Amino acid sequence: MAIPETQALYNEAVRLEKSGKLKEAKETYQKIIAEDTSFHLAYQNLGAIAAKGGNHSEAIEFFLRAIKLSPDYKNYYNVGVSFYRLKEYEKAIQFLKQSLHLDKRFVLGHLLLAQIYQILEIDEKTEIYLTNVIKIDPNHKSALGGLAMYYYERNRYPESLRMLERYLLLYPGNSQLKIIQSEVLAKQGNYKASANMLVEMAKTDAGFTNFNQTLANAWQEEDEISKKSLERIQGTAKKKLKEFQTKLELSRESPEEFTPPEPQEALDLSLLYLFNGNPEKAMQYLVYAQKMKENTDPTGSS
Repeated sequence: MAIPETQALYNEAVRLEKSGKLKEAKETYQKIIAEDTSFHLAYQNLGAIAAKGGNHSEAIEFFLRAIKLSPDYKNYYNVGVSFYRLKEYEKAIQFLKQSLHLDKRFVLGHLLLAQIYQILEIDEKTEIYLTNVIKIDPNHKSALGGLAMYYYERNRYPESLRMLERYLLLYPGNSQLKIIQSEVLAKQGNYKASANMLVEMAKTDAGFTNFNQTLANAWQEEDEISKKSLERIQGTAKKKLKEFQTKLELSRESPEEFTPPEPQEALDLSLLYLFNGNPEKAMQYLVYAQKMKENTDPTGSS
């Protein structure tokens, strides 16, 4: 097959692929490699089609053929993604690192490595790769959110707050991270700012009253680190809330043994109810917390 003819056939395959005719596109790419086994772009695009269809083992084979003919950081990344989808994390890491060896500023490579190290619970490397993304792109949405939640879960509240403020300044519509910001403020002793923030959200933010649905819908696939962190927090909230409700039930039998919650505990309960989709109870405990704080601190200072 002459080179101009190969190129014309490749252009037709790309057109078919872009128009969604993946079966026809795949057949056309296969015609190309049947005649010219060195046409690496055909292998690359066959890999992409296989990956789109969830056939990651097949995708890996095509991407590796493309790499053998023409090493490219994106194809090393593509192999890494397919191994990630297959949950073969060590192999994914190997290819992702090779991708970054070829292009140190390839953001998607750093971000996926951070996700994998989070799954493997290797904290130090999770932080390193998220921080790498911020160094390359200081306003990267997924990395800012990921670092905010990474620091929050490890009680590194000043660092978490710094990332939350940057995130919400650039992307102000995220209800879940606003809630986390309010709790971080409370954890740092800025009780009044935390309470005021939740009160304002209750008035104006739909996410405040529908936390579960917005958690499911608000995050893109590349925001997996933030989403998984919020899911863990919500799971912990459910457990703690169940413990408190058990304590409340027992208090009805022995009211003299029941100790009312302290202001900070009441605020925590408010957030627990909020995470579990009960804004009415959340506001009740928030108001209670505010009143208790005023009684113990007449000046209203934080």
